[in-house]
Amino acid sequence: MSEARAQSEDELDEKTQAIVAAARKTFLSLGFDAASMDQIALTAGVSKRTVYNRFSSKEELFGAAIMETCKNLLPVNVDDIEASLPPEEVVRKLATQFLQGILEPEALSLRRIAAFEAERKPEIGKAYLEHGSYWMAKQCAPILARLAARGAYRIEDAEQAIWQLGALLTEPLHTQALMGDAPDDLSAAIDAQVNQAVTTFKKIYGA
Repeated sequence: MSEARAQSEDELDEKTQAIVAAARKTFLSLGFDAASMDQIALTAGVSKRTVYNRFSSKEELFGAAIMETCKNLLPVNVDDIEASLPPEEVVRKLATQFLQGILEPEALSLRRIAAFEAERKPEIGKAYLEHGSYWMAKQCAPILARLAARGAYRIEDAEQAIWQLGALLTEPLHTQALMGDAPDDLSAAIDAQVNQAVTTFKKIYGA
């Protein structure tokens, strides 16, 4: 197991952060195939050996870039949010930050790269799922479980519930944005979709 994978749930060291940032920038500007470990090392200002000491392959680097993107979708003060807001507002706040994040241009571009490459390189699709969608579900499911424990929702399987909430949140806005047809007033569209998703989720799982 590489150093980067072992550190996946921890803060990355300074050089690793630089490598992941450089990889993200290179993937976004060149695509997966054209991006090289040499170019990533050059952009990060480190040696190629340093890159390989932390990441065994370009696919692993792509996964790390996806995970760093996902980390930005969750607030750093989740505990404070849970303690200070009613359960429905907790879900609304987290849902809004999530939807705003996945509709950022760079997040959309990384999703397009993964979708384009997945058919001929299944490991790219798997990396996106493992470090993106699956990772997010595992981070967010405990939040729903805690809200259910407070009596706000009736949830037996928190991970399944988080997938259903994600489906309610993302469509059709995410697909519209991926296809280059996002509404002109994206902020208003996000608010409307979050409101609808939270209301529907409460109808399904509300106590």
